[in-house]
Amino acid sequence: MKIAAFRPENLIARSGEIAARYNFEFFGFPVFQLVPRKDAVEELKNAFDVANVDIVVFTSLNGVQNTLKICEDAGFNLKGKLSSVEVCAIGPTTRAELQKHGIKVSLMPEEYSAKGLMKLLAHRAAKAAKIAFLRSAAGGKQLIESLRAKGAYVVDIAVYEPRIIESESLRARFIELIKYQPDYIIFTSSLTFKFFRELASRFHLWDDIAALLRTAKVTAIGDLTAETMAKAGISVDIVAERSTFEDILREIAMK
Repeated sequence: MKIAAFRPENLIARSGEIAARYNFEFFGFPVFQLVPRKDAVEELKNAFDVANVDIVVFTSLNGVQNTLKICEDAGFNLKGKLSSVEVCAIGPTTRAELQKHGIKVSLMPEEYSAKGLMKLLAHRAAKAAKIAFLRSAAGGKQLIESLRAKGAYVVDIAVYEPRIIESESLRARFIELIKYQPDYIIFTSSLTFKFFRELASRFHLWDDIAALLRTAKVTAIGDLTAETMAKAGISVDIVAERSTFEDILREIAMK
């Protein structure tokens, strides 16, 4: 079984290892790079020292890694600050990365999504909790607005931003993908699909890619990703019930 997925560069090797455990062939490449936002350190200082947040939410492994990097580079003792608040992680991968750095995780939603987070934090929001989200600049605003509507004070801090990659070597990877003819194509986020589509169009390969998406089983991590693809006219065959890369591979393996 041949699998294709488009992940941040730091996750490509790990994704291939996970695919191998399920006896899948794996073809992957990044369509964007993650750039740390050094300016976010001042926002972090204000969140802890001025706003006095009591819950800090990490939405991804990349959020953890980029937050730690910018704080370490700036000499800001983030770990010390996190020891006095509740730390929330979306999913076991994010939690494991925090724990690897000695950061205690006390909250994790059963469903690794915005819906799961809302369910977990709604009660605290109603009690006027002060919550800081440390995540991508491309993160959606619906969850933030919903928590605020319930009474929470929410600080939304972009610790990194995704930037689209455009190079001739990447164009070659798209051509290789078309030749590869995967059985399953996985999109891990709405942003991944949007950048993937934009790049295919820039390289004048969208017609070939669209044909590929009609022959392969298209899979999505999360309802939002599936909705974004559906609006673009792409039929989604599988949406992972739990939103991690391994969960969707496990689901494919059961087909």
